[in-house]
Amino acid sequence: MSASSDAPRPLSRKERVLRALRREPVDRLPVQTNFTPPMGQRLATHFGVSLAHLPARLDNHLLRLDVRHPRQLSPDGRVVYDWWGAGWGTETEGYWHAFAPLAQTQDLAAFAWPDPHDPRLLEDAERVLAADAGEHFVVPNFGFALFERAWSLRGFDQFLMDLVTEPAWAEALLERITEIQLVLAHRFLALGVDGGYFGDDYGAQKGLLFSPVLWRRLIRPRLARLFAVFRDADRPVLLHSDGDLWPILPDLVDLGLTTLNPVQPEVLDHARLQREFGRHLSFYGGVSTQEVLPRGTPAEVRNAVRTCLDRLAPDGTGLLLGPSHRMQSDIPVANVEAMLDAFPR
Repeated sequence: MSASSDAPRPLSRKERVLRALRREPVDRLPVQTNFTPPMGQRLATHFGVSLAHLPARLDNHLLRLDVRHPRQLSPDGRVVYDWWGAGWGTETEGYWHAFAPLAQTQDLAAFAWPDPHDPRLLEDAERVLAADAGEHFVVPNFGFALFERAWSLRGFDQFLMDLVTEPAWAEALLERITEIQLVLAHRFLALGVDGGYFGDDYGAQKGLLFSPVLWRRLIRPRLARLFAVFRDADRPVLLHSDGDLWPILPDLVDLGLTTLNPVQPEVLDHARLQREFGRHLSFYGGVSTQEVLPRGTPAEVRNAVRTCLDRLAPDGTGLLLGPSHRMQSDIPVANVEAMLDAFPR
């Protein structure tokens, strides 16, 4: 028997992510590079691949599933409406809130809530999951899960005011959202996803967007119910939450969070994060899209990747490595290449 036949079988992307998220040994760290549509087109052209094949070229390990929703535009084409009826600007590369359907009313009974039982919602997700055939780590995309969904429906400033001046109404809105998300979570779990992925931003560059007291009263118990759908099924739970989360990180650990994203180095010191929470949490992201990727040199990008590895994955596991956010087109392609070159192989 040849020596090569004795070599261990490489892990699949799915296996690699699952082990890394659970802080178990891996053959190499998994990576994930997300991008906006304009940046995706730039990268596909640069690498000479189709947009559909770009994730494979980037060695992406994670696959996120969305609900099926026909694209609805305003008459002038400047606003696109999501499944919940919130509007987003089409003329910006990121998320630019353009319409809040509850801005002028508190009548929750009259609002046209989306139907989480609609059998068509998961048709695309079913096809993607079947075509993937277990290669990637697949999660449902619960972006704008609770707080962000509430302000997208009510308006950011107005909902922050509601938290203080109309807490009972704010709680009723959050409860409506939670009930819909719970139905979807159970449906995705029955579909066979590998974990739960939630997005809900609570932090600013310094401190939370609202008090920890309010977060614990209104958000924590509902987030716990959403996490429990996947935790009770022994599936990892990933949370994307921007900003300075130090005050509520112990709460997230208590809720059973598996993996924290995007771990922005500007607001969450990686060495401290690993020291204080590395026994309880794994991490996803870590390479700054705020500073080093758009503004650094290729050498600085490679150094940032090495530093991220040293601080967040000192034992060689516990990290799904990648940019801290979707890459936008302000990032030079040379810096993307430098990052990919520095990724573990």
